[in-house]
Amino acid sequence: MNIHITNIYGQSFTSTALKAQNRAAETARTMGCKELGIYSYDMDSDSPEALHSRIDGIIASVGYGDVVIFQYPAWNSTGFDEAFVHRLKQYKGLKLIIFVHDIPSLMFENNRYLLSRQIAILNQAESVILPSQGMADFLASQGMTVKKTVIQKMWDFPVPVDSTITPEFRKVIHFAGDPESWKFGFVKEWKYDQVELRVTAQKGDWAEGKNISFLGWFNDDIFLADALRKGGGFGLVWTDHDYWSEYMALNANYKISAYLAAGLPVIVNNRIAEKETIIRKNLGMAVDSLDEAVSRVEDMSKAQYHKMTGDVALFSNLIRENYFTKRLLADAIFELLCG
Repeated sequence: MNIHITNIYGQSFTSTALKAQNRAAETARTMGCKELGIYSYDMDSDSPEALHSRIDGIIASVGYGDVVIFQYPAWNSTGFDEAFVHRLKQYKGLKLIIFVHDIPSLMFENNRYLLSRQIAILNQAESVILPSQGMADFLASQGMTVKKTVIQKMWDFPVPVDSTITPEFRKVIHFAGDPESWKFGFVKEWKYDQVELRVTAQKGDWAEGKNISFLGWFNDDIFLADALRKGGGFGLVWTDHDYWSEYMALNANYKISAYLAAGLPVIVNNRIAEKETIIRKNLGMAVDSLDEAVSRVEDMSKAQYHKMTGDVALFSNLIRENYFTKRLLADAIFELLCG
């Protein structure tokens, strides 16, 4: 029996989806898994015969009785995912684990009509890896019937950091995100003179007169982590868009792990999926509003901050060394074969 894991190629090197799948596949390879590479392309360019041939080429190394971990979605459309899983299930004795990174129909409101098809894909798996218990409960309420589930809880963010640098207590909040995105309208509305917002973007005229500074874009996560660590203060994961907020309550957030890997405590919404871990491990604060976040940063003492960064330093070792991915893959395989 061999264990295989899919891995996407062909997206922009700055793509979070690409980084997440590449890193998970790399970790899986260290555990003895074999890679099934999937290139990003326009599926509409394929005839049905060409699509079948393409998928047969991807899974040529798969044999009867093997285990396949499908990092979902493959980002080539729901139709591709359906065809890919259908072909895998034709292999006698094959066992399928679907590692859910995102549910596209929940990410974008105009894709909601695809939810039933995407749940039907999940229902063909013997086991699923899901980002949170909230996501598991929601999908079950919408018709997911898979009984064997593993909860991810947190992304890894494997970057080296300079351990001689300790994040300093500053009344500064970092935000790693695009201020032009529809998800992050709050950035341009920043109104707090007492706490500075530092944004990982190029300087914009819209920030004139606001307590906002710019760090520029970072195409390399190592440089991003270094800038955050040297900047001190806090890392913010936030949206003021209602639909995206609902999704963040279900899905694991990659930027939380970026901040923690850099050594920064995080500020998150009370509804976010990772809230319980953040509070229990003293990795930051969960708040109901930006007003509350700014007030708590203002009132925090240096001793409180240093206690928080000390707890973050311990926890971040797990994130930087891929222990969450190692554990969830091992748990999923044990649950599948022995559960």
